[in-house]
Amino acid sequence: MADHVADHAGLGPLPPLFDTPQHWRPAALDADNPHVARVYDFLLGGKDHFRADRTAAELLLRANPYLRDTCREQRDFLRRAVRHLAAEGVKQFVDVGTGLPTTPTTHQIARAVEPAARVAYVDNDAIVLAHARVLLTDGAPGTAFVEGDLREPEALLREPALTGLIDFTQPVAMVVTGLLHFLLDHEQPAKHLRTLMDACAPGSCLVLTHGATDLAVELARATSAAFRQVSIPCQARGREEVLELLGELEPVEPGLVPMAAWRAERNPTKTVRERQIAYGVVARKG
Repeated sequence: MADHVADHAGLGPLPPLFDTPQHWRPAALDADNPHVARVYDFLLGGKDHFRADRTAAELLLRANPYLRDTCREQRDFLRRAVRHLAAEGVKQFVDVGTGLPTTPTTHQIARAVEPAARVAYVDNDAIVLAHARVLLTDGAPGTAFVEGDLREPEALLREPALTGLIDFTQPVAMVVTGLLHFLLDHEQPAKHLRTLMDACAPGSCLVLTHGATDLAVELARATSAAFRQVSIPCQARGREEVLELLGELEPVEPGLVPMAAWRAERNPTKTVRERQIAYGVVARKG
C-alpha cells in the first residue's frame, strides 16, 4: 500500500489507496456451498454468484416471493441512513460485511452529501475481496477495503488498512446491515458490536438492520427456515432482542422501526408494510 498520512484532526483529504496490501489473502473459494453475499448478489440482479448460490436463492424465493424487494429495501435504508448521517456531519463510515459492490456504493452515497467522507469496507468473502481493487481504484480517494470479520472485532480494529484511514477519536458511523441475523447467539453479536462501538468516539453511530421474528411473522419464519435449509445459519430476533443489541446506544428518530419505514421519502403502502420482515435503526453513542 502506498504510504499515506491521515490529517486526523481535520479529516482532510487522503491520497487514493490504490494497492491491495500484500498480506491480504482471500480465503479459499468455496463454489459448492451458498454464501450470503453471493445469494444477495443474485437477488439484486448481480452476476457474481455460482450455481449453489442461485439454487439457494430460488429456494428462498419459494419461501418468500418478496425477498428481492426486501434486499432492495435494505439498500434504500442504507442510502437514507448514510445520507442522514453525512448531513449531520459524520465524515467517516465503516461498512462491515459490505458484500459485493452495489451501485450506489456507500462512499458514493456519503460523498453526494459530504464530499470529504471516508469509507472503509470490511468483508471476509473471497469474491468480495476480489472486487476490492475495483472499489479502491475507481478514482475515489479516502476509501479502503479491509479483510476482516465482525466476529473478530479486536483484530479488525488493529488492521492498518482501517486505522490508516479511519480516525477513531472522531465520530464514525459503523454500518452493519443484513448481517447480524446470520450470527447465532453463541457467536455473541452484542459483545462484538459493543467492542466496535467502544472503540468509537462520542457522537458515533451504529447503522443496523436485522431480521425480525415479530414482523410478518409467518413470512419471517418461512424465510429463516429456508436459509437454514440451504445451510446458511439464520437467527431472526424480536424487537426487544434487537434493542438489546444496541446496548447503551440511543436510537435516533424514528427509533427501531420496520426497515422500509425508517425516514422513508413516502409512507410505505399497506402491501409493503405487511411483508416487512426486518427492522432498521440508527443509534448514537453519547
